[in-house]
Amino acid sequence: MTVELVRAIKDAENEAESIVRDARQKARQEQKEAESKAEQIIRETAAEAEEKAKELIKKAEDEARSEAEPLTEKKREEIKQLKKDASGRLAEAIELLTDKVVKSDADH
Repeated sequence: MTVELVRAIKDAENEAESIVRDARQKARQEQKEAESKAEQIIRETAAEAEEKAKELIKKAEDEARSEAEPLTEKKREEIKQLKKDASGRLAEAIELLTDKVVKSDADH
């Protein structure tokens, strides 16, 4: 009976070691899977954040462009008017310069 008891204890110890070994292996596997899932979540989140940032930048650029367009058009119109005014006064400027040149030559 003592031999049977020793054998039963030995079998129980072996089974316990096997259970512990299996549990450790399963824990390592679950940890690897969790790390892999965490890395995937991080990659996906970073990609989503980058896409959102691109969308926000595009929206800001579009808004800035739409706000600047009326100002740009106004300045174009002002430049056009200044050119028109200047060309209208070109004859007057030529006459003024001609008078000064003629007067300067007459004084010499």
